[in-house]
Amino acid sequence: MSANNPQALAPDDGLFRLLFRDQLNEMPAPKRRKFRKGREGKDSFVFNDKCGWVFLCGQNLAKAKSCLTYQTLSNLAQHHTYYTPNTFFQRDERKEAQLRWLNAFILDVDVKNGENTGLILPDLLDRIDAAGLPQPSFVVQTPSGGYHVYFVLNEPRRAYTNAIMRYKKLQRAMTTAIGGDRQAVGAGRFFRLPTAANVIYRTDQTVSFEELNDWYAINDFDAATSHSQPLSGTIQFTGLLTQKALKKLISGAFVKPGKRDSTAYTLALAFKVSGYSAAEAEEHLHTWNHRISDPLDSFVISQKVQSAYAESAPAGPTKKWIEYLSDEKFTYVKWEPAKARSERKTSHYHEWATDVVDALRALPDHTISGPQRDLAASWGMSVSSFQEVIKLLLKLEKISVEIVGKGRGAKTVIRLNTDSNIEIFSSSHKEKKDPKAKRRCRSSRSTNASGALLDGQDKASEILISKPEKNVPDSNTGFLYVLERGVGGRPLGFSSPRTRSPDFP
Repeated sequence: MSANNPQALAPDDGLFRLLFRDQLNEMPAPKRRKFRKGREGKDSFVFNDKCGWVFLCGQNLAKAKSCLTYQTLSNLAQHHTYYTPNTFFQRDERKEAQLRWLNAFILDVDVKNGENTGLILPDLLDRIDAAGLPQPSFVVQTPSGGYHVYFVLNEPRRAYTNAIMRYKKLQRAMTTAIGGDRQAVGAGRFFRLPTAANVIYRTDQTVSFEELNDWYAINDFDAATSHSQPLSGTIQFTGLLTQKALKKLISGAFVKPGKRDSTAYTLALAFKVSGYSAAEAEEHLHTWNHRISDPLDSFVISQKVQSAYAESAPAGPTKKWIEYLSDEKFTYVKWEPAKARSERKTSHYHEWATDVVDALRALPDHTISGPQRDLAASWGMSVSSFQEVIKLLLKLEKISVEIVGKGRGAKTVIRLNTDSNIEIFSSSHKEKKDPKAKRRCRSSRSTNASGALLDGQDKASEILISKPEKNVPDSNTGFLYVLERGVGGRPLGFSSPRTRSPDFP
């Protein structure tokens, strides 16, 4: 809308009343009756125990003013840019410890500094839906193209210390879930005043503090630092819905007070991971809803199913929540196959080792040389990973290594040992391949106590089952070192001395 249109720039009184309700009076009291109780009438001023101060400020966030009435708020909003959606005890202190009421969760989604480039409102709403969050009450667009997303509470929350701590924890999790600014977290922060021009989405829908707590717990944001991990990934369950705990929940005979929403969402996840379509899960949940003593609205069931089947939703319910909701012990069989290499960000050492061997085989003289950093980069490895891979290949006698030259001009020469017939396996492959290898290796070592070398196959077995050596050199310590007696094409050992490799700057 045009900046010349005063109606477009006027503050939205309806949204103020949605946020503040009876925390603000209608108009200032006459001086002689200030802060005194009067008859409740259209023009009377009644000071009550629910009042809270709203702060406003300009662009420079300085010289904040406060108000306690809708009339003053409307007047000040004409000349200010920011305000506090949560209210305070005192008119002269905007500190977190002085907060009185928590009215809404506000999430700041920036589109500047390369973040969320090209993000439009439909994309933002899709993110909110995919995160399993309810519809926002309204959305304010900032001049830079960013968004302030409001989730107004159905009942203001008293700003006790533990409530503020929980508020910030929820706000941070919600912000992370939709790709917002994690630095813009706090209960007493300023946000842009809503006007007819900048409010681009509005439902006036409210949400309860408990519902957001349930959303946080169901998504198990604390699992990253606990032992109760979500059942995520590609999982196959053995009779999940036939387990006693799930059967108890599905029966509808037992639903914890205040946990209908959580139970519905948990069951939706259970149906999803058991192979049911969203339509089938919704049908079963409607049947369950009719069984419980205090049914949810039908649209709530549909919302729970949509959230559970969203792309970003957990793959299945958590063990912790199933046990909590059912008061039953719950066990499951979990199988998660390894990801294909193309789907992973990093490779295993044995995979890189195979790449090195394949590259050497493809070369006419089966030899490659160059600085370690260049060689590591050619296979997409860090120098430390490259050193570990070379260490593995030397142990398996697949290659020989020598250093030619000194200082920065030194080159590492790697030659393929074409006589080696030892294969490279991952640790899981080895265990499946020969579970008795450890016993054979122990027997072989006992018969060779005199110090005689093991034969080729026994030596390989010993190498394959040996535990990783401790004190592995880091990237600043060269284990491909040159013996003090000179280079001369001599193979290199790995009992690394505390000296630098000629190939390290």
